[in-house]
Amino acid sequence: MWKLNIQVSSPVDFPIKFITQNKSVQEKARKVETPKMNSSPVVLNVEDTLENRFLVRRILESEDYSVVDAENALEGIKKAVEINPDLILMDINLPDLDGFTAVTRIRSYDQLRTVPIIALTARTVSNDRERAKAIGCDGYLNKPIDFEELLSAVAHHIAAGHTDEGTVTDREYYLHEQSLTLIGQLEQKITELETAYARLKHLEQAKSDFISVVSHELRTPLTLISSYSQMLQTLPALKSDAAAKEFLGGVSKGASRLQEIINDMVSVIRVELVSRDLKFGPVALRSIIKSIAEEQAETVQERCLTLDLHLPPDLPMINGDSKQLHSALSRIVGNAVKYTPDGGKISVSTQLKTNGTGQFVETIVADTGVGVDLDKQKLIFDKFTTAENVALHSTSKTQFMGGGIGLGLTIAKGVIEAHNGRIWVESEGYDPDNLPGSKFFVLLPTV
Repeated sequence: MWKLNIQVSSPVDFPIKFITQNKSVQEKARKVETPKMNSSPVVLNVEDTLENRFLVRRILESEDYSVVDAENALEGIKKAVEINPDLILMDINLPDLDGFTAVTRIRSYDQLRTVPIIALTARTVSNDRERAKAIGCDGYLNKPIDFEELLSAVAHHIAAGHTDEGTVTDREYYLHEQSLTLIGQLEQKITELETAYARLKHLEQAKSDFISVVSHELRTPLTLISSYSQMLQTLPALKSDAAAKEFLGGVSKGASRLQEIINDMVSVIRVELVSRDLKFGPVALRSIIKSIAEEQAETVQERCLTLDLHLPPDLPMINGDSKQLHSALSRIVGNAVKYTPDGGKISVSTQLKTNGTGQFVETIVADTGVGVDLDKQKLIFDKFTTAENVALHSTSKTQFMGGGIGLGLTIAKGVIEAHNGRIWVESEGYDPDNLPGSKFFVLLPTV
């Protein structure tokens, strides 16, 4: 006897194994034939797992059935209306609507009222069989499915057709009508959500494309401005002119700042690419953080800030891209510097954390700055989102509440997550007067 042995790992996703004791039947099942749409009975198989769809198709087509697949309930309902199949195999565990809801909807169409439906499920819920029969299923098969039982059930129900359970009371009729109304509303909402998601995905791609094109187009004129300003500074006639030197220095400084902004725009696009080329290896976070502190030393001194480091000497190495992690942590520390007023304090500390999935190095960047609104503590990691009021935006990168286009934390988050890490912020809220401060947490797995 043949059996489809399905090892269940979750209600909607399970691998499949063929176990056979009949070689001749096995060879027949290997053949995948072209559906004979004019002569073969058509079976609609509504199943979300690819392996299951492929396997059932091979089994049924080996017995000259034509098989049409649907990956979810809504697609199954749509295809049932389009092709009017001879039989429907309905998985109960589906990602959008459950199979019972789909069956109820299918039975609401006049042309599908007599189509036999067999429910298939791997779950073990009491009264499922009775429920399936009550809503209009003609058969009910548990997984793992007996191969011969499946073929026998399909053949029997196609021959017998669907039979109603008898008269329906007024109460049952109105309850059925109400359930159809609710299902229709649910279908509409799901369709609206799918449409909105597709549009958001399109807009996100369009925004990324725009950033890529703009950053590329800005590079050429910026290179000319920077190059010519440097050439002008070397002219003998201008070397002795203090005002000209000051003006050209301002041009060079502005060009450099614009170059940093363009680099950020390019970086955020790279972070989004799945094929991002990270060069993994053992990385010492102590060294990276010390290097960042040295880079920030001038700004910290100018603004009378205090930057304290608390780095245990025995901190374990992590596996990562040293350059990218330096970039990410530098942006987080720079963010703390930006939103901490002159005379404030910033600290960077690390410690080893252990949970059920392994060991992690936790880095905490704390400041005594303006804080982050509770409703923005997730949004600040999105592109072009900043903690402060945009109307108060300053063009300075190092001064308190200084400039930026809202990409620094986005890039940092992308790098951290590319290392299988996490980043989040904790703060009592945004208050530039009482300065509640913020704490940024970064978790990175150890080697």
